[in-house]
Amino acid sequence: DPDRLWCVCREPHNNRFMICCDKCEEWFHGTCVGITRSMGRELELKKLEWICPKC
Repeated sequence: DPDRLWCVCREPHNNRFMICCDKCEEWFHGTCVGITRSMGRELELKKLEWICPKC
């Protein structure tokens, strides 16, 4: 759903990099939570979890 609101900013995806919290499973824009696309890739490669600020 392209109109669904995500993240702490409550805005749509808009084709921006997003990351999912491994605890609550909510999605966040990387720019809103200080995670770059390369940081997200590194977390994935190292099989590390990312926990959102809310959790």
